[in-house]
Amino acid sequence: MKDNPFTLLHMQDAMDLLGVSRSTIDRWRSTKQLPYVKIGKEVLFDQNALTAWMRSHLIMAEPRSGTKASERTAAADNPSAPVTIVVGYQSGTAHMWSPLIIRELGLFEEELRSIRPFGRYRVQWLDAPSGLELVEGMIAGRVHIASLGDYPIIVSQQLSRLLPGYQSMLIAFDGKTAGGQGIEVVVPEGDCTPNLSALDASAVSTVPHSSAGCRLRKLLTATNLPGVEPIVAKGMRECLDGILKRTVSASAMWEPYISLLQYLGAGRPIETGNLEGREDYLTGVVADGEWVRNHEDAAIAYLKAHIRAHRFLRAEPFAASQLIHRATGFPAQVTGSVISRVRWDAALYGRDLDTLRRLGKHDNLLEQTNSIKVEPAYLLHAARSMHPALPRTNDFSMDWAVESL
Repeated sequence: MKDNPFTLLHMQDAMDLLGVSRSTIDRWRSTKQLPYVKIGKEVLFDQNALTAWMRSHLIMAEPRSGTKASERTAAADNPSAPVTIVVGYQSGTAHMWSPLIIRELGLFEEELRSIRPFGRYRVQWLDAPSGLELVEGMIAGRVHIASLGDYPIIVSQQLSRLLPGYQSMLIAFDGKTAGGQGIEVVVPEGDCTPNLSALDASAVSTVPHSSAGCRLRKLLTATNLPGVEPIVAKGMRECLDGILKRTVSASAMWEPYISLLQYLGAGRPIETGNLEGREDYLTGVVADGEWVRNHEDAAIAYLKAHIRAHRFLRAEPFAASQLIHRATGFPAQVTGSVISRVRWDAALYGRDLDTLRRLGKHDNLLEQTNSIKVEPAYLLHAARSMHPALPRTNDFSMDWAVESL
C-alpha cells in the first residue's frame, strides 16, 4: 500500500478498513453504489472514495445517547424516567469474563444505587458472539460500554477517526496474558503436525477481524507462510466444531475453547515459537466518548464494579469458576484453569498501549504512533475512591507491576 500512488486498496484491505465481510462488500457494491475499480478479475477500491462513501452513508437513525427518538421525547416529558445503559460483553471469551461476574453478582447495579438511589439508571446486558458486533452497536448508539479484544479495540479506534459521530474511548483494560498466551493455533488430537511451518497449504479457520485472526496473519507472515489458503472465516463455536469433526486442519482459537478441546481430549495447540506474532493478548473496556462525558457518574460506577470483579477473580478463583460454569456451561475444570492463567488487571500501562499500537500498525489501521484514544482519569477516579493510596498516573507508564493488582 505504501508504494501505491493511487491509494488503491485490495479487497482484504477494504474489508479490514470497513470491518465487514467479503459478502457484505459485494452486497454494498450492488445495492449501495459502493465505489470500486475492476481491472480484469481484480476488484480494487480507492481509499479516498471509500472514506467519502462511508461518510455519505453515516445516517444515525438514533441519537448518540443510544436511545430512540421516541424514548428521548418520553424522557424529556418525564424527567424521572430511568436512563438505560446497555453493556456489551462476550461470554465465550475467557479474558472478558469480568462483565459476566459483574452481571451475575449485580455489582454494576449496586454501584449505581450508591450514586443514584432512586432508580435513575436501568442496566441491560448484551451477550455478543464477536467484538465487531459490539463495535457496530456502539456506532449506532445501541451499546454504551463494551468489553472488546485488542484487535476490535483497534478497529473501533480507526472507525472513530473515520466516522465523525462516533468517539471510541478506551477506559480500562481487562484480562491480560503475556506473549500471546490465551490464543493458540490448535489441531485435532492425534494430528502429527509438529509446528506452524508444517501447516503449508492447509485449511486454517478463525474468526475474521478478531484478535485470533490478527495474530494468525502475523504468525503466518513471520513464518514466511502467507500462502496458507484458504483461511476459513468462521465463528469460534464453528471453529470448535471444525476441530471436533476434523473438517479443518487447524484453527486459531482463544480461551476457553483451547482448554475445552484439551479437556475433551479432542485438540492440542501446536508450537508457534518465539515469533513476531506473539504479542501480549489484551482485552479492554471501551465506551463512546460522548456518552461517557454525559454520564461520568455511571461510567465511574461501572469501572468500580470492574475493579471489584477483578478482585473477586483473583481472590476467589474457585467461586468465580463455579459462577462462570453455571452461567456459560463450560466445565468448571476448564473455567478454573483458565482464570488462574489470566492477569486480571485494569491498569492502563504504557506496555499495553504499545502493544495496541504495534498490532494496529501491522495491519495499517493505525498510522500515528500516538493514535490510541485512551482516558485514564475515570479508572483512576474509580480506583482511588476504593483505594485512596493508589499510585499516580505516571506510575503506570512502564511495565506491568505486581503491586498494582
